[in-house]
Amino acid sequence: MNDFVQGPVPEDDRVMNYFVRSGSLSGFSELVRELGQEPERLFREVGLSQAVLHSPDLYIPYMAMAELLHLAAIRCDAPDFGVRLGSRQGLEVLGALGSCLCLQATVGDAIYLLQKNMDFHARGLILEFATDASRFEIRLAFAFATEVHCEQLNALTLAVFTQGLAQLHGTDLPPLEVGLQIQKPERTQAYAQAFPCQVRFDQAINLLSFPSALLERPVEVEQRRRNHLTLQWRTGWQRQTPISLTRQVESAIDALLPTGECNLTMVAKLVEMHPRSLQQRLQAMNSSFTQTLKSARLRLAKHHLTSSNIDLTTLALNLGFADPTAFSRAFKQWTGVSPRKWRQMASSPETAGPE
Repeated sequence: MNDFVQGPVPEDDRVMNYFVRSGSLSGFSELVRELGQEPERLFREVGLSQAVLHSPDLYIPYMAMAELLHLAAIRCDAPDFGVRLGSRQGLEVLGALGSCLCLQATVGDAIYLLQKNMDFHARGLILEFATDASRFEIRLAFAFATEVHCEQLNALTLAVFTQGLAQLHGTDLPPLEVGLQIQKPERTQAYAQAFPCQVRFDQAINLLSFPSALLERPVEVEQRRRNHLTLQWRTGWQRQTPISLTRQVESAIDALLPTGECNLTMVAKLVEMHPRSLQQRLQAMNSSFTQTLKSARLRLAKHHLTSSNIDLTTLALNLGFADPTAFSRAFKQWTGVSPRKWRQMASSPETAGPE
């Protein structure tokens, strides 16, 4: 289940339009401490709650994350902080979606599923995919790049993509080229370690290119990696005992809704149970899959209506509704007001907003 953590909000409230899972900061605290600084202090300086340190399933303002990485690079005297952090990450930053990608037939299928999910759970990240006979390119930018420093975030994100794709298919088809919109740093060792290919700096766009044959490669994730991914999102960063079954189901639903594959069978597969057994366990807790799905849809709808400028058609489809009319009808049944009215109430300075 994803909750929203408020960061510092500019007067024009733009920060609320862009958010990302806190799992994107996996390994941040450890790296900062290795470099002699205190991560808690950095969080305070950018106005992020320290709750982010304890759960990968919170939503945080994307701009605050960019500011945090930029500040960490300065405080730690590590101009390559972003790429170093990205090298430590991979599919685990995606939570339950990472496990879902492992279930796809080919790398191309996994990338398609990821693309459908990104704008819903990493709003503000702009991804473009281009393919020709010989190569496949991932181009990325951030909608807020003119408002905050994004150099560290650019490097982090490209490194995470590189790591994640290697986890899906192995390392025998490495990237052909990486392009970064940052000036060439004095020390490039971390970039050479993160990207086993030619790295070009001072580029017009951020891009990652692979042989086009990668898209047809079967997804082959070793069992140890699958187990690690499952453990990460089913226990959180505390890694002690699994979170409740209800929360595991909610996390799976959150990841699957935008993909069009959110159903009892797929959710049961992610929580490693037979669909009938999952239903029985939920019923024993006075719940059901249908009820949990409804709760997740309502929670995500309220969050996006309140915290982003996503259009209602896209929101309806990402929540698994056939069209905006069906979504509007269901939302009004749940809350007593239409989605449009809810958004107006949430943004109106004259009201306290909907509960």
